[in-house]
Amino acid sequence: MPVGHAARELIEKHPIIVFWFDGPMLKGRLVGLREERRTDVEALFELDADVELFSLTSARPFQPRTLASWQAEYDKRQAEQNPKTTFFTIQRLDDEAREALGSVGLWQIDLHNRSAHIGISLLPSVQGKGFGRDALDVICRFGFDVRGLERLSLETLETNGAMRAVAVACGFVEEGRLRSAAWYLGRRVDEVVYGLLADEWRAHQRPSDGG
Repeated sequence: MPVGHAARELIEKHPIIVFWFDGPMLKGRLVGLREERRTDVEALFELDADVELFSLTSARPFQPRTLASWQAEYDKRQAEQNPKTTFFTIQRLDDEAREALGSVGLWQIDLHNRSAHIGISLLPSVQGKGFGRDALDVICRFGFDVRGLERLSLETLETNGAMRAVAVACGFVEEGRLRSAAWYLGRRVDEVVYGLLADEWRAHQRPSDGG
């Protein structure tokens, strides 16, 4: 598709943004982060309809809900456009159908302190293939290089071993625990807090000398 002057200037300034198919997308090694679509709600409905998956990634108590209710919630979010929240849909980089694999984004964006929190979820069928790590790395690039933030935080339950491993692999530092902070499937568990600073992330991206 043709790229206008303003869009070309944006691409040159932030090369992780590429124009692909019919919209802008943030590009990683394996995945692309694109705009959320209403059809994604159905594609990712498994994450909201499964009690274990939902409880692992949400602070809200699980309630059985219809697809229509989740679509209505999506419509409301799109209408309100909260400036403190920016979320993307995760897709395979080489997928022309642009099927949704999960969701990732920034929430509680604080422009005064230049910080934000990261939220990420991925369909079980595509976990363990490097997509989660790549998506986390791309959203960090977006937060630090595009939005100009200085700190990103990520919180997860101690039982979420996969998420904790991905966070460490991307350079996040475990900063502490909120003891017995969450109720998860019949028992209390700790919430583990991770943080990553812009300088730490950039140093983590540079290849080591002599490597």
